[in-house]
Amino acid sequence: MLVSYPRRMRIVGSVFSGVLVAAVIVGWIALPPHLRALFTPSQVITLLLVLFVIIAVIMAVAMSTVRADHAGLEIRNAVRIHKIGWHQVCGLVYREGDPWPTLLINDREDPDKIMLLGIQRTDHQRADRAVATLRRLRTEADAAR
Repeated sequence: MLVSYPRRMRIVGSVFSGVLVAAVIVGWIALPPHLRALFTPSQVITLLLVLFVIIAVIMAVAMSTVRADHAGLEIRNAVRIHKIGWHQVCGLVYREGDPWPTLLINDREDPDKIMLLGIQRTDHQRADRAVATLRRLRTEADAAR
């Protein structure tokens, strides 16, 4: 069984989100009181909502995962979840320089492509091991059919 998530992306996303929140707080405190008084409550709420959306997008991508076993894969890319059986998999592309592997599914001639954001090149050997495990699971699933 494989469970993979982008370790460095989670660290970077968490740190960046924290820095962004700190920058907003420091920026607000650094504003002179007469300028802070010019902001209406709805403007402050809008700015906070924008901050929340930015952090939510960063963390949604950072929380991407790939789970695989002998039955198939469950891929969570940001907020979308794909459940794929090994019989649907046509190939797995992970070339030198690719930021993440790409799963080819459904049709060998014109396959659908799903990026595996839960496996990131920035995780180096951890990503290579995850791809090797996926390839081994696929080979075992093909042999079992």
